[in-house]
Amino acid sequence: MFDTIPVHSLPKSQSPVPALRIYRFKNSNGASTEIPDTLPITPLPTDTPHRHTYYEILFIEEGQGFHEIDFHSYAMQGTGMHFLTPGQVHLLTFAAPCQGFIVAFSEDFYTFYNPSATSLSKFPFFQSGKRQPILRLTEMERHYFHNILENMVEDHLGNEPDQNMLGQYLGLLLQKCAIISQKGVRSYETSASSVPEIVGRFQELVEKNFREMHEVQQYATILKVSPDYLSKTVKRFLGVQTQEYILDKLLLEAKRLLVFTNLSSKEIAYHIHMEDPSYFGRIFKRKSGLTPNEYRDSVRKSTIY
Repeated sequence: MFDTIPVHSLPKSQSPVPALRIYRFKNSNGASTEIPDTLPITPLPTDTPHRHTYYEILFIEEGQGFHEIDFHSYAMQGTGMHFLTPGQVHLLTFAAPCQGFIVAFSEDFYTFYNPSATSLSKFPFFQSGKRQPILRLTEMERHYFHNILENMVEDHLGNEPDQNMLGQYLGLLLQKCAIISQKGVRSYETSASSVPEIVGRFQELVEKNFREMHEVQQYATILKVSPDYLSKTVKRFLGVQTQEYILDKLLLEAKRLLVFTNLSSKEIAYHIHMEDPSYFGRIFKRKSGLTPNEYRDSVRKSTIY
């Protein structure tokens, strides 16, 4: 067990915009006639709990196993897209060889090459609080995405990769995934526009600052609205009190550290900037029904960790 959860970052790039990376799975069947030999296998350990500073899309065409994402287990069976946001803790457990692609990219890369497109936080599979991290695909959809990824790989492996082209392909891939994910529910455009911009911006701010910023007033100041207005708007559209939304983010991080590290409850409280460990313990028990140590013991006994 670690004292901290391993955090992986994209390799440094000569470009001012961090480059996108494409990999094969570690236990893939090897390069097929369709996948170039030079497409690298992901260099990072995927079978132990870890997280990234970047976004990741796993396009799985074949394989069996489980994908654990923040205490939720998803079966890997058949074709599907798996989506991860920065900071989420996950690991892959394979029961059969896996075929497909891993696309890793930064928010800066996406926005630089898709300046007028939908922001990442508004996609249903990246949206905080409403994430749909797994997208099952039909055979026709599998073929569609396979072609996109093959084209991306070809450009990615070229002598002088066209980053603009890769960025455009990434935008197309995400837009298509969003459309598929909203089938039978409502149109993607309607879904994305139903939540006011201020709520989306609040969610983005919390996602990036929850460890240091715990008060509604801090977020309201940045958003240039009153705390009361922010609270009422968040409650109306997310169905949760603003303070509770922030607290839930803090406690999810605490749960990650309790299960995947050996940090003490006191150390975890300090890590998430709660200066009173006893207050942290009381809040944790109120929200989860268990003390931090009881939660650690309970989850570790019921999982493979």
